[in-house]
Amino acid sequence: MLETLARWDVALLHAVNSGWASPTADWFFSFVTHQKNFLIPVLLLAGWLLVKGGLKGRLLVAALLINVAVTDQMASHVVKPLIHRPRPCQALLDVRSPDGCGPASSFPSSHAANSGGAMTLVSLAYPAWTPVAVAFALVVGLSRVYLGVHYPSDVLGGFLLGILCALAVWRLKGWAEAKWFLKSKAKPKNKA
Repeated sequence: MLETLARWDVALLHAVNSGWASPTADWFFSFVTHQKNFLIPVLLLAGWLLVKGGLKGRLLVAALLINVAVTDQMASHVVKPLIHRPRPCQALLDVRSPDGCGPASSFPSSHAANSGGAMTLVSLAYPAWTPVAVAFALVVGLSRVYLGVHYPSDVLGGFLLGILCALAVWRLKGWAEAKWFLKSKAKPKNKA
């Protein structure tokens, strides 16, 4: 069973990494994979949520920041050292890595963990934004496979880690909301 899954993992990696290879795809997926390319839109969206999004928007920004900190640390400093799986571009000779290979371990994908967590939180806070959040997370995850730095199972593992962390953060957000924000609204005003 595990051998079959491993074969499918490598076959799907090759189908995306080699089968879709083109200069345009190299550029596109290299652009998508670098988080700095989205810094300005993310800051603008965060600013809009903080100013115009009310309490829900501010809590979402806080939840996103907490979630990225947790998922990134969990993926990079807890799970990767435990699993210590070499990246496909390190382990397989026929894998293309048009954006470089990188020295870190492969499982799970930190990019997928972060984008999966963000996708979950955005979808919970603003359900109408779910299609955009899901599409963005999937393209980020796909970019990691296309660039040869992660197996598809690394991306799925990253998504799972990000989603689980996001659900925990969402629960914490609900607790904080009930404890501080809703409680303060429920206090009766003094009529003196």
